[in-house]
Amino acid sequence: MHATDPMRACQWPLNAEGIWLRISPASRAAARPALFIDRDGVLVEEVNHLHRVEDVQVLEGAAQLIATANRAGVPVAMVTNQSGIARGMYDWRAFAAVQTEIEARLAVAGAQLDAIAACPFHPDFTPGYGANQAAWRKPGPAMVNRIAEALGLDRSRSWLVGDTASDLGAARNAGLAGAVIVMTGHGRHERDSALALERPGFKVFAADDAHEAVRHLAPLFAASRAQP
Repeated sequence: MHATDPMRACQWPLNAEGIWLRISPASRAAARPALFIDRDGVLVEEVNHLHRVEDVQVLEGAAQLIATANRAGVPVAMVTNQSGIARGMYDWRAFAAVQTEIEARLAVAGAQLDAIAACPFHPDFTPGYGANQAAWRKPGPAMVNRIAEALGLDRSRSWLVGDTASDLGAARNAGLAGAVIVMTGHGRHERDSALALERPGFKVFAADDAHEAVRHLAPLFAASRAQP
């Protein structure tokens, strides 16, 4: 069913543009940096359009990365392209079930997400796809920007962890300080394209997995702890 179906809008946290957007009000912390993280290939194993609960496999180190941010008082936001919805492969009900399972497993490891944004659009499968849809779909920055605005975050000190150049492009386009490309998911194939996105004011690191990414993100966590 299409993302903008009014029945879906009543059932799921969809905004007017058809984006899944859930933000915890209790997470608002003005001017704090945040950690943005991709889902498939970073947080969970890449299985090509994950939509079945039985296929959920949280990747090594992912829960630890999120828990480290939680302990440092760094808000964690998941931002994910979900074109399988536009392709008709699954709907928001399936996405919700998978997301519930992921968050339950994170909770067992003492980790939690403060915000979630999921974009269902794809230029070849979304009717009327245009500039607005492109802004939401990574590498567009709208998902990152909307969460940053809602939580009062400091984008200039925030980072993203992803497995594609598209993920890192969204981070750069949103004005984040930098990003880490992990070698899980599509990372090994996307590494060179991702590293090429580095610019003055936007740092890019490569890490084997989310566990190793913690080392590169240490300044983010330290800076947040240092705030009054």
